[in-house]
Amino acid sequence: MNDLPKLQYNGPEEPLDKYPVDESCVINDLARTFDDDDVAEPLQHEEIKVWTYDDDTKIVKEEKKEEEKEEEDIKTEPEIIDKTDIFTDFMTEFGAKRTKELAIKAEEKKKQLRQLIRVEQKKDDVSEETLITPEDEDIVSERVSTESSIHPCLRKIDISDSQLKLVNPYTVYQVPNDPGLLPAFWLLRERPPIYSTDGVQKFYDIIKRAGLRSIGSLKDMLLTDQLNLSYYGLKSPIMKAICEALVDNTLVRKLDFKDSKLSANACRYLNDLLLKNNTIIDLLLSGCRIGTNAAKNLYDAISENTILKVLDLSRCDIGNEGFGYIAFALSNNQDLESLDLSDNHLDEMCSKSLYNLLSQSKLTHLNLSWNSLHDAKVWKALVDGLRKNETLRSLNLSWNALGEECVPHLYNLLSRSRNIEKLNLSWNKFNGEHAEIIAEGISKNNTLQELQLGNNPLKAQGVSALIHAITPNISRNSALCFLDLENIWANKDILEDLETIKNVRPWVTIKLGGILSNYQLVGPNVRRILLKRANYEAMLPKQKKQQRNFGQFVMSLTDKLINRGMFARIY
Repeated sequence: MNDLPKLQYNGPEEPLDKYPVDESCVINDLARTFDDDDVAEPLQHEEIKVWTYDDDTKIVKEEKKEEEKEEEDIKTEPEIIDKTDIFTDFMTEFGAKRTKELAIKAEEKKKQLRQLIRVEQKKDDVSEETLITPEDEDIVSERVSTESSIHPCLRKIDISDSQLKLVNPYTVYQVPNDPGLLPAFWLLRERPPIYSTDGVQKFYDIIKRAGLRSIGSLKDMLLTDQLNLSYYGLKSPIMKAICEALVDNTLVRKLDFKDSKLSANACRYLNDLLLKNNTIIDLLLSGCRIGTNAAKNLYDAISENTILKVLDLSRCDIGNEGFGYIAFALSNNQDLESLDLSDNHLDEMCSKSLYNLLSQSKLTHLNLSWNSLHDAKVWKALVDGLRKNETLRSLNLSWNALGEECVPHLYNLLSRSRNIEKLNLSWNKFNGEHAEIIAEGISKNNTLQELQLGNNPLKAQGVSALIHAITPNISRNSALCFLDLENIWANKDILEDLETIKNVRPWVTIKLGGILSNYQLVGPNVRRILLKRANYEAMLPKQKKQQRNFGQFVMSLTDKLINRGMFARIY
């Protein structure tokens, strides 16, 4: 074992001959490395059949001798037929091919051994790291012969002991520094830019990437408390960019998209914005014509957003189905205060949704104008819902064609309501008889402060009944401050009630179209007529010398009395 060459490695500089090496282990490791048919089965150190390059050379020489012998036999036997010549040529080619294959296989085995010990084949026999002088050549040859005798499989490999090194994996492959979770996560992807909370630069970057047309005024709007984009006609891509820019904005508190005609996808982006933004309190979508599907897309935001206070969905064409989504969403939201659902084609089919909205929400202002809520079924649901509602203060039911069917329910509402302060019933179909029933309900109400009944065909009879109902003698605890009877004329018989209200309750304001026959006849001024006639007579003569200005003549008179003859001479 002392004849083995010393191995170099990257650890402490100690010779390898200090540690005994088991030759059988080395050979067994080499045998396990190659899965080749020519390599022997698990080797035993008692009997080792070692492959050498000389064995293949001997095989090749024997095959060549056999070929030469066959050629001589062919020459000595001229009587062999042409078939024998063909067979001989075939055998010659086969032998050459076999020799070439064996040479290639031997070279591959040598290459595998080089890879095993991490040594590249050199053109020269001299190592790059160890210089071998002519004097040391004999020593090197002795080492090679000794090594070949111990490890026959390495005999033909040109390698020096300086090239064979032990690799320390802890020094060659160093452990990289831990970059941390966040930097490692963005290692293969570019880190996203960091934008300011106002979202100005973020909006313009999104617009640039999407190739959309920008909105110049948006730069200033994002720095104020109101984003006014009414009449812009915003499409889904630009709406997406606006919503993404507003996600982290803490300045804008009011969004106005009036008459922008938003699509269902645009409302979906708006829904995501309201779920993430904690600043917006007013959302105005009047005239956007979003439809039923868009109302459905806004369900999550209306249901879960606790910051939004005002929602305007007037003229949005949501219909009864869309109103159902809005009403159900508001039944889970106790923070929205004002809701405008005017001009949305609501009719008697929305009765159940209206009941749920009024009985479960905490709204303070509700606008249901410009719909068709004149059916008795709708009014029954409305009154039943208001009985359970304790927060609603303002209700607008104008332009709903309200008439005879809803009058009994309206009487119940006025006589029993304890929280409604403003009620708008203008531009409907109430007549004089209906006004008398409404007046009776007003006389029993103690909370209503403002009642609008203008532009109804109440006539003078209805006006008299309403004004008489709010006099101190009839309604002692009435809180009514404003009665709007615009464009409705009354008779002179209400003058006494108006005078009483003016003296006892001067804070009450009554707006009328006018009072019929409320005038005084005023006759002509006799003195003025006489003066004009006298001046005319004085200027009547054609001769200028005879013309007199009656006014100057009167001023020239003294205070003494004169008779008619004297007056004629003076004049």
